[in-house]
Amino acid sequence: MEGILVTDIHGKIQSVNPSFTKLTGYKEKEVIGKTPAVLKSGKQDLDFYRTMWQQIKKNGYWQGQLWNRRKNGDVYLEWLTISAIKNEAGEVKYYAGMFSDITLSLKEK
Repeated sequence: MEGILVTDIHGKIQSVNPSFTKLTGYKEKEVIGKTPAVLKSGKQDLDFYRTMWQQIKKNGYWQGQLWNRRKNGDVYLEWLTISAIKNEAGEVKYYAGMFSDITLSLKEK
């Protein structure tokens, strides 16, 4: 059950899958046109995001753990992969984020 969201190059959400809704509590119509910041937990600082985006621009992807917040206010830990999607000319047109809730695995430790 992996949530997927796709943004344009400006970070505006273009689409989400049903697992996104199950994991976050947000329906597609509630997030289309907004940025993934609607999920922001506040646990990561600006340096975290700056480094993440530097890696995406350099390598075309980033993968790691991130704390986010569901619509109901619950904070959860996710394993997230963000990939740049390019056109045939090599220009980035979209970013795709695929994530799963790994909060339970943290509690099991």
